Order: sequence, then structure tokens, then C-alpha cells
Amino acid sequence: MSSTPRGVRWITAGLLGVALCGCSSPTAGTGGDSGGSSSTGSAADGPDVPAFAADLERVCTDGLGYPGLPAYDRAKKTVHPAMLMNKSGDDWSQSEPSAGDYPKGWFLGYSAKPARAELVVCVERTKATATGKVCDMEGDGGKPFKVRTYNTSYLLKVVEARTGKELYRHAGEARSDECPVYMLTSEGEDADKYYNEVRPGDFRKNVRPFIAP
Repeated sequence: MSSTPRGVRWITAGLLGVALCGCSSPTAGTGGDSGGSSSTGSAADGPDVPAFAADLERVCTDGLGYPGLPAYDRAKKTVHPAMLMNKSGDDWSQSEPSAGDYPKGWFLGYSAKPARAELVVCVERTKATATGKVCDMEGDGGKPFKVRTYNTSYLLKVVEARTGKELYRHAGEARSDECPVYMLTSEGEDADKYYNEVRPGDFRKNVRPFIAP
């Protein structure tokens, strides 16, 4: 699942590097992740709306919506834009599905304003279980190292962005007995562990009834 970590380490056969995503330090009006951000709006200047995608964490964790966001009406035969939020470690961050995973317009991208969201799709890793498999990998300069793989359990929720009302909940698992071709590890994560994660395309059938016309 694509995400916006501040520091990403890419490990594959003979390749190790660091990529910085500009989405991790957005300016107001963008849809990227931003730690320490706060929502805009007050009783004085209008209804509460999220300034950054990270502000939607409260929708996923506490069911607290933003009154300034567009109302969700499932009966309307139109696409209901959603923001995809992912939590695999300690923090929530926006994710953007790869091109082709979903029809255009279903999920808001990193450059979109979070204030357009009618829905928030929350995907949270709830458990990791060692598979017992150890994979041989190569890092910088071809230096070999080993990686232990983990199956994961996750919780998927579809929530109204405006009201915080939970519309759907699904618990699932991501399992695999294969070694990774490459690894993307967020800053602070162990480089010798690989977690099998649910991919956006894996829950397409779960969210379609709420987003699609």
C-alpha cells in the first residue's frame, strides 16, 4: 500500500537508498500527511474542516467528523470521493492507491484537498504473526542480510467524513509464503522484518458499494 512516510528506505537486490516524499510536509490545502497539523475553521470563521489529510485521523480513531465537509448521501447516483488512511505503525497517514486499482475519482490523491472527502476509508494493522520464513536479501553494495516475514491482521472501516458515523467494518488477514522482491520501510521500522500488508486492490469489493454510483 502506498503511503507518505517521511523517510523511506528501499531495499532490493543490490539496491539500498533513501527517498524523501514531498507529500510528508504539505502546505495547507494539500492532501499529504503532516504530523502536528491542525484543522482549520472555528465558530468565528465557519464550520470545521480538515486542513491536512492527517487531520482525518480523528475520524478513524474516535468517530469525530468535520461538519464543514460535504454530506454523504448514498442514494445519490454519483461517485462519493474518499480519503484512504492507513496505520501500520504508530501513526496514521494518507495512502493513494496505484493507478488502475480503482476508477478515477474514487480516492483523493496526495495533491487533493481533504475538504472534498465524503468518506474516510481506514485500514489499520491490528496484529503481526511471524511466518517462520527467513529470506535472503541484498542491501547497499550487494551486502547480504536476512529478513523475517510476518502475516498481518487488519481492520477496515468506511466512515462518513462529515459525521464520523461508521458505515462498514471488516476484519481480514494478509498472508503470504513468498519472500519480498523489494522492501519499503518507514523511518524507525526494523529493516529485518517484512510485513505482508493488505493492498488497496484487495478490498475493492468491500468499499465499492459506498463509493461507486
